[in-house]
Amino acid sequence: MKKIETKLKDCYILEPDKFGDERGYFSPYFIQKNLDELGFKQVVQANRSKSSKGVLRGLHFQQNPKCQAKIVEVIKGRAIDVVVDLRRDSSTYGKFITVELTSENNRQLFVPRGFAHGFISLEDDTIFQYLIDNDYEPKLEAGILFDDEDININWDQILFENYIDEPILSDKDKKHPTLKENNVIFKNNFKYLITGFNGQLGYEIKQQLLNDGVKEENILAVDINEMDITKEDEVLKIVKEFNPDTIYHCAAWTAVDKAEEPEFKDKCYDVNVNGTKNMVKAAREVNAKIVYISTDYVFDGTSNVPYSVDDITNPKSVYGLTKFMGEEEVRKYENSFVIRTAWVFGINGKNFVKTMLNLSLKYDQIRVVNDQIGTPTYAKDLARVAYELSQTNKFGTYHCTNDGYCSWAEFASYILKDTNTKVIPVSTSDYYIPQYENAKVQNKELYIAYRPKFSILDKSKLLSAGIMIPQDWKSATDEFIFELKQLENQKKLVK
Repeated sequence: MKKIETKLKDCYILEPDKFGDERGYFSPYFIQKNLDELGFKQVVQANRSKSSKGVLRGLHFQQNPKCQAKIVEVIKGRAIDVVVDLRRDSSTYGKFITVELTSENNRQLFVPRGFAHGFISLEDDTIFQYLIDNDYEPKLEAGILFDDEDININWDQILFENYIDEPILSDKDKKHPTLKENNVIFKNNFKYLITGFNGQLGYEIKQQLLNDGVKEENILAVDINEMDITKEDEVLKIVKEFNPDTIYHCAAWTAVDKAEEPEFKDKCYDVNVNGTKNMVKAAREVNAKIVYISTDYVFDGTSNVPYSVDDITNPKSVYGLTKFMGEEEVRKYENSFVIRTAWVFGINGKNFVKTMLNLSLKYDQIRVVNDQIGTPTYAKDLARVAYELSQTNKFGTYHCTNDGYCSWAEFASYILKDTNTKVIPVSTSDYYIPQYENAKVQNKELYIAYRPKFSILDKSKLLSAGIMIPQDWKSATDEFIFELKQLENQKKLVK
């Protein structure tokens, strides 16, 4: 496949090889390894459109987080294809090209993310074919006015040369904003910083970014060894040097029981409050968005209906209090998101699912509390929501867990449904009795953090922001366990 540069940065004409004789021809119109080089990682959808002569469609694009790259070609008839670079940090921002695509010239056009696209049909029954790398989302449809004077596409010449009196447009395409009026910001190289990368969520956010086509060099994923968030000077230096557009602040003190111990309370406060204050200050310095991950522990768990984002908080543990205080620091900054979540499990780190599966290899019975009710959250689903929210300017506080709810004992039973291990439901007080007795024998004081008895979170605000609520917790658990088995099989193959 021949790749021809155009005057627009990152936009290419593609000419697949064509082999033919008197019988006809053969041509490979899609070769993934060639498209990988362009950053076109996958075909999510393939579309066709049919247009009469003179029909003008465009100039269209889809907003983040569902921005799309396209490979377009004409498989019947003729069309003039038009693309405009909308990436504000691009050297060709606001520039356009026109390319004639026909069923005879075998040409394709690669339209990167961050471009507006349109075409005018030069013959009746012209059929356009699109390969697209991201899902279609009607709510995120957008466009630029086709005859914007600042872009100055040579429509009059195109119409005259092809004997078209007037273009045929939809009412929607007549009303798009101009380039100056467009408030959708595309950049060629958005940069992202992730704290707490060694944790479950930090790891998944990086995978989400990579899967969405973000280049490795545009992601800075750090943990304590690379950046100690409690050290203001260190944080400011690293953040200013990298200059991210978005910061995902996942780093936190999460040892809930240890935070209750007198010797660790100050450390928990330093990480969850002072560390967050430093990250907010750094975000403000570089004008970056910040996404802060909080917890259901900010509530006391005494409700009997799902907690909304506006409900009164009442943390009963050191961990819960410091995470809430971190929220308050984040909310002082206008370009911020707070996402409360619960019961997280993911591939990178320790979690309840892994613990249950490991215990099932040793025991035929496991005691698990049944009087704490909440919702498990798959780190991969949470990462998707955090990313999609960050691509908007709908700042504020949100709740995100998987759908549905259960007790810890019900969660354990579902995890172990394909094993021979039985789950014994017990109350929270009964669960801790043996630990208290053991501590008493050893003449030690046992520190156990308060756990909310009810921590179901109302996720309706996500929907109002146009973000899809994650799948139900059972489906997420099945997906995660399958992922664990695949990883285990890969390790066996390596051995």
